[in-house]
Amino acid sequence: MNSNIKKSLKQKLYIARKNIEINNDIYVDDEHKKMCLYYKKYQELVKQFSTKTTKITYHTLKIDKHILSENHEDDIIIFKENILISDLLYNEYNNKFINKLYVICDISYYEMWIYEQNDFIKSLTPSEIYTLRCHTHDGDIIVNYFINNNFKIDIDIDNIDNGNRKSTIIINKKIFKTNRVFILFYYQIKEFLDSNLPRLELEQYIIDNYNTFDWNKILLLYIRDINLIFSKTPKVKNTIVIYRGVSSDYYLKDSSKGFHISKTLCSHTLDHKTAFVYSSPEYNLMRVKLPKGSTAILIDNISPYTESEVLMPFDTKYYIDYPRHLINYYKKSDICPDDTKSKKINVTDLSVVIEKSESQFTSVS
Repeated sequence: MNSNIKKSLKQKLYIARKNIEINNDIYVDDEHKKMCLYYKKYQELVKQFSTKTTKITYHTLKIDKHILSENHEDDIIIFKENILISDLLYNEYNNKFINKLYVICDISYYEMWIYEQNDFIKSLTPSEIYTLRCHTHDGDIIVNYFINNNFKIDIDIDNIDNGNRKSTIIINKKIFKTNRVFILFYYQIKEFLDSNLPRLELEQYIIDNYNTFDWNKILLLYIRDINLIFSKTPKVKNTIVIYRGVSSDYYLKDSSKGFHISKTLCSHTLDHKTAFVYSSPEYNLMRVKLPKGSTAILIDNISPYTESEVLMPFDTKYYIDYPRHLINYYKKSDICPDDTKSKKINVTDLSVVIEKSESQFTSVS
């Protein structure tokens, strides 16, 4: 090797060593260097787990087609297989601290209950399924007003609105996947009118005249029929937890001696993320324990929406276990319990109280 090449290589080696010294000099000390290495590893993990999810999948049913008959024979209701997916928002690093909102229960308990609910829904008559479906699109708003207004409809039925009303009682066929318009409370209206008209003629008569009907009587019939459906519902075999997003703390204001009674039907969900969507920043979430022997319907099976909806019956009684406590709610990419990065969510824990007494609405006077 000639002297010029050797000199050039030594110069390059010198520069390389100086660069190493300069780069190493960015750390205050060994502890600082170690912290930075940990931080780099932390950043790599955050990136990695931002795409990883822990999900639970439940196999359910969904109505694919609801073919209304042209006479008063049974409708044809076609179900298809459906999947409900819950993203639990945690991974192997953060499952102990993240998302304490979700209550970890034995998944088999949910699977057993859902399996029984699938069979239960398929066992219902077409008229019972039709009646239940009314709740999922505006029917709940109308009936809740009726009950909370001392069982009186004192305004036009189409003007009843809590801010979420979507339509009149005549529903576009696309919503319920029917072959013609879906009339809310059809079977109760039919009983009220005591008409012998063929179905298509009766439907047209209802469309033309429903604003003139005695809705107090019709809605009492509806409440009776809903209670009859709940009376056939299979009981919960093992304790599960469901969720409800709320915009006020009515369940605390209306409580007495630690108990709250819901006079109306009450919608919950299996999915805590869905509940969070319906919550307000201040009041947030109800987390409800359904003990063995509770009654509930997985109404998502027949709903036009996918919200993992669970319906509780009239007069459900809740015990308030733990009112309004704050829970840290993190992003799923968080792998360290940093309180400065979490949201604070108000959660109230409640338990359904099993009572043997029948609902006040069982019979129609």
